[in-house]
Amino acid sequence: MTLQVRVGVEWINTFHNDSCNQNNLSYRDDHAVGFYNEMGSHGHSKIFNFGNDNAWETDFRHPDHGGDSLNWLDNVHFCYYSDHGGNWGNVMHICFAVQHQHCLGSSDKWRLGRKMLKWFVLDCCQAVLNTSKDHVLAVWGGPMQGVHLVFGFIGNGSDSWWNDDLGSDFGDDAGRGNKLANAWLDHAYSFWLNDDAIAIAAGASQSEAINRRENESINWRDYAVTSTNWLAWKWRS
Repeated sequence: MTLQVRVGVEWINTFHNDSCNQNNLSYRDDHAVGFYNEMGSHGHSKIFNFGNDNAWETDFRHPDHGGDSLNWLDNVHFCYYSDHGGNWGNVMHICFAVQHQHCLGSSDKWRLGRKMLKWFVLDCCQAVLNTSKDHVLAVWGGPMQGVHLVFGFIGNGSDSWWNDDLGSDFGDDAGRGNKLANAWLDHAYSFWLNDDAIAIAAGASQSEAINRRENESINWRDYAVTSTNWLAWKWRS
């Protein structure tokens, strides 16, 4: 039996010819909604599914910086974001189609896990640019404030029919209670697309962070990260 978790997803395929314009995408809804529905098929609570113009940057920004994350991103246990992303100045940025205050979300304005969030998927480019200690810590040491694991890509991730079942496959494994970091690497890594996947775990101690990286499933929902003193990550490339 697996513990039940609350799930939310946001995705963007279509942009407008305005200040928020980016290249349109094709499979972001397949990834995010596939994850959402697969988690629901295992009995988990589907809380929000916001796409295109209904996906807002304020849903991710913490109230300390004028955002509304405690009612959205951090009001679910598992959030999946799928769209464009970029990393510069050791800050992760994610894109939105409408300027609900800002076109870009910036990880230095996030407080991931301050309320409820345990697991956050960044199904986009550049969660990190490389796997060096200094870079990973600089990007994620600040934003991870109670969240257990962040999942993403090293460098670019692809928008392709080749992996349009990524979200549903990962959701099936996650929803069943399988080990989360392994499931992400299994489904997100692609030799053919040159997609290199990474999972980053937090812990109050080095051993805790490593244990989460290697063994955490959704059944660890209530095993809190009391402080983010350590990060442990693994990747497939």
